[in-house]
Amino acid sequence: METETVETEQAPKKGGRRPDPMTQLIADVKAAIKNLGEYEVTEINDQLRQGHDRRAAAWSNEYRKSGRLDGLILGYAFEVLSSYEHERRHALVQLAAVALNEAARPDGAR
Repeated sequence: METETVETEQAPKKGGRRPDPMTQLIADVKAAIKNLGEYEVTEINDQLRQGHDRRAAAWSNEYRKSGRLDGLILGYAFEVLSSYEHERRHALVQLAAVALNEAARPDGAR
């Protein structure tokens, strides 16, 4: 008994789902965290905290005037440095949001 084969055209497979850029970015951040190594987190004195707070305000004002990324990042960075321990997480989340948003942009996209 002979079997007959019938050739049929199959539609080309569609590409799979495009990976979510934020998912890839989070994976990249997790990998970078593994390379951080040890660092010390200690409370700073009030004089240093006030200096960082003034810098945070100055860079925030610069960002309001210019809208430039450097003002935004430095404003948040100095805000983190001027934060008390119970405020630090919130300040870090804001800084991380700016950093992740910027890192998620395709190269050259504005």
